[in-house]
Amino acid sequence: MRKLSLALAAAAGAAVLGISTTAWAHECFIANRSAQGNASAINSGNWATVRVADFANSPDFPPGVDTGCFLDYWTSHGGPSGFTVRIDKTIGAGSANPNLGNGSGLDHIEDAYGDLVAAGFAACAA
Repeated sequence: MRKLSLALAAAAGAAVLGISTTAWAHECFIANRSAQGNASAINSGNWATVRVADFANSPDFPPGVDTGCFLDYWTSHGGPSGFTVRIDKTIGAGSANPNLGNGSGLDHIEDAYGDLVAAGFAACAA
């Protein structure tokens, strides 16, 4: 029963990461864009950087999950410290672009990192 509860909490948590705030709601990012490219993008006003640590310390973070443990798990398993996301609209919806969601172009946080979020929540649940 405890494992089922953890699995459900992890699945719910993965959804929260994708939709908890305005920036996360749009959650489109360019997977292969450089740090310089991200810095330039945020100057446009259409992109913003959201940090995983800010999410972990927000009211949207699931209760019963240890924040420090989650952040350690996240980074030690390849999760980035943050994402530069489009904030004015969702891009890529209905696209036939072959680079959508393959790690080399437009991607979505939940699709790219949802499994890692769920695993981190499960590993760090109290």
